[in-house]
Amino acid sequence: MPLINRRRFLAVASGGVLGAAGGASGALPTVDIGPLKSFDKDVISEDFIRHDFFVIRYQGRLYAASTTCPHMGGTLYRDPNDDTRILCRSHESVFSAEGLATVGPASGGVVRLGITVNAEGRVIVNPNKQFPCDKWEDKGSYVVIEQKGS
Repeated sequence: MPLINRRRFLAVASGGVLGAAGGASGALPTVDIGPLKSFDKDVISEDFIRHDFFVIRYQGRLYAASTTCPHMGGTLYRDPNDDTRILCRSHESVFSAEGLATVGPASGGVVRLGITVNAEGRVIVNPNKQFPCDKWEDKGSYVVIEQKGS
């Protein structure tokens, strides 16, 4: 006769897994992406794609945009033929430099991540703060870039 039956084993094993998962915070670390003054051109940068976000300067604002497509979770890439667009190759969605869906089945826009400038003038991205398209005007979803001559 076994010391433990299959039902008891599964209950104990799943409890251990859930307990271990519950103990982990799940929070992602913030990322220092450099001094604000280094973002001097309107561009979609893939320099931080290893952290799962683009850094985009567009019309006087700097923001971090998730590399996950809002449609079905595919990976987004900067268009190799047009550096003002973002593509999802999974379902052929296209997004503008601002992050709005313009072509394909995706609607709305890419999720933006929390972004701030610290006291030393360095830009910090917080991937734990997320801003869907309808929250893009919320504080913390972008940093204002001072325009030259203003």
